Amino acid sequence: MQYITKFNYTMSYQDDFTQWKDQIENLPPTKVKLPNQPIDDFVASTETLAVEANKDRELLSAAGLDVTLIDELTPLSGALRYCQAQWMSEYRAREEAQKEWLEQSPLAYELRDELLHHFSFAYRDYDDIKKKVMRIREGGSHADMVQDLVELAVLGEKFPEPLTTINFDISTLQQARVVSHSMSELLAAANGAAGANGANKQMRDKAYTLLVDKASAIREYGRYIFWKDEEKKERYYS
Repeated sequence: MQYITKFNYTMSYQDDFTQWKDQIENLPPTKVKLPNQPIDDFVASTETLAVEANKDRELLSAAGLDVTLIDELTPLSGALRYCQAQWMSEYRAREEAQKEWLEQSPLAYELRDELLHHFSFAYRDYDDIKKKVMRIREGGSHADMVQDLVELAVLGEKFPEPLTTINFDISTLQQARVVSHSMSELLAAANGAAGANGANKQMRDKAYTLLVDKASAIREYGRYIFWKDEEKKERYYS
């Protein structure tokens, strides 16, 4: 039963996002504000504000507030929760990929170094091939290592005789291809689009900006109206 409730909430947030998607996407980047507090705390306080402001709807309207802002707080809060969930899912996946990279990359580097060692010896008397091996050896980035593995596999498959002469295990070339492919996917996930300019993070920040602007306007009116009522005024502080 708890699972069904959680599922329905998730679907509701997705519906909220669908409703606000165009406005979120169309917010100019120059207007985007970065969150200065945990999103969960901010959204919870905004949802509470929606309840309190609705009670004071007539007074707020009389002071000049566009009360549609009050009605927008709850669905936009749901849209922000959805954006935050998408961003955090991507962020956690990136963290997990980075962890896996740290665990698996040493073996990939070891395989690359072993191949270079065997190739340098096997092709020592073949100037053209030796130059290719030397070129592959250049570069020290993770991306270089991933590319080195597949290039060494291709080179070895094209010129196998010198390798078989030194009893090199040709099946290692296929292993290099497999490792290169898997490590390229892992590296892409570890680097990911979850950085500062990731699409999901941008959507989260834009949704936050829209919501914080609307909430701020309501809070400003509330503090103005209830300036002599400390208890009521306190409810309009973030």
